[in-house]
Amino acid sequence: MPRVIRTTSLTSLLFLLLLPSARGQKPPLTLGEFFNAVDIRSVQISPDGHAVVIETMRPDWAAQRFRNDLWLYRDDSGGSLVQLMQSGHDSSPQWSPDGRWIAFRSDRKKAVTESKASDDALAEKTEDVTQVYLISPNGGEELPVTFGDEEVHAFAWSEDSRRIYFATQNPWTKAEKDAYAEEWKDVIQFRKTERGDTVFSVDLASLVVKNGMHSAQPTRALAPEKLTTMPYRVWQMATSPDGRLLAIATD
Repeated sequence: MPRVIRTTSLTSLLFLLLLPSARGQKPPLTLGEFFNAVDIRSVQISPDGHAVVIETMRPDWAAQRFRNDLWLYRDDSGGSLVQLMQSGHDSSPQWSPDGRWIAFRSDRKKAVTESKASDDALAEKTEDVTQVYLISPNGGEELPVTFGDEEVHAFAWSEDSRRIYFATQNPWTKAEKDAYAEEWKDVIQFRKTERGDTVFSVDLASLVVKNGMHSAQPTRALAPEKLTTMPYRVWQMATSPDGRLLAIATD
């Protein structure tokens, strides 16, 4: 069951998150409290202004990693805070302009699939590669949007909510990957993956199936359209209000 926290308003939610000991003098911060602190990484307000997606990061000592979780706050019925997913690998949430979807990045193993000889054949891989997912703010399962072998560095919605633009590092051929593995073995190179990025666009129409319901898995791998290649890493993307331009921040 989703974890729900009732609050009276968005103001009181932020008050609870940021000022848990507002009454009276705060006690000294302990070492355990310091290392277990929850970091609010992102706050994204819905287009209608009645909901907020919050990204948090906190230590998970059992798994020996940091968890990235997404929470949805609504200001209706007195206010509620619900954890959207349980994977702990979800980040960079963005509302679609029409408010029907929340797109986010996730590095879960099951997110990585690749198309084989047939468009309808999807084979699961085992690496942790960051890909883009969608989830409805009304609940349901996440929908994978990207399936490449390279991780998604940044993404942005089109203004009509029908497409997602995303950037990945420029892909290598199998021969290039094999040559790299043979030369470097298990040595980690500094900036070994900084070989430039390619920007793609993907149409989301195939995620929608009959009767207006949304499939837990697309009927086929979404085929991205290549837009441009550059020698830099893409850190951020945004579309212009008229939908004609795509702004890209690189490093």
